[in-house]
Amino acid sequence: MIRYVALVFAFLGLFSQALAQLQENIQLTATNAVLEFQDGTYHLWDHVRVESPGVLSLKCDDLRATVPQDKSVTTTPNGAPAGRLQSLIATGNVQIELYQKGTAGITNTVRAFGNQAEYGATNEVLILTGNPRIETLSGTMIGTEALIYDLKTRSMRNKGPYRIELRSDILKKSILFNQSNSSSPKR
Repeated sequence: MIRYVALVFAFLGLFSQALAQLQENIQLTATNAVLEFQDGTYHLWDHVRVESPGVLSLKCDDLRATVPQDKSVTTTPNGAPAGRLQSLIATGNVQIELYQKGTAGITNTVRAFGNQAEYGATNEVLILTGNPRIETLSGTMIGTEALIYDLKTRSMRNKGPYRIELRSDILKKSILFNQSNSSSPKR
């Protein structure tokens, strides 16, 4: 019999900068879980889901997170705020949707896929490995080794060979890609 564990945390601090604006609870669900509240380690596996409405959605096979709970300490030894997510490792069929406020109040969705995702609160970077792929409004970045997404600067970089597939409509209004065949350049 499959047993489901549903835990609601008032402010876990998952992807701390993105969640600073969070008003609702974060829900973590999994078939199995071991939660060590004393040292702030969480291990969830089998059908793992993390839902933070309007902020992020994460699905994976196995999730390990460290959230130090020592209230007498304001920062951890590596500089991360105490009581907030310090590190996260998601493995197996990782799917992440991160919702970010864009210009004119429009919410942009960044989708990330891979066999593993690692996040560290100190540098606010998400590292995807194992067939990594990141999709944005403008296109898709596909890597072979690792794709690195900086949550502070909203920039991506790669480790190893990669390719970018841009949506064709982002170039249609460019003069370079929208020249008429009837007009020939004058010399």
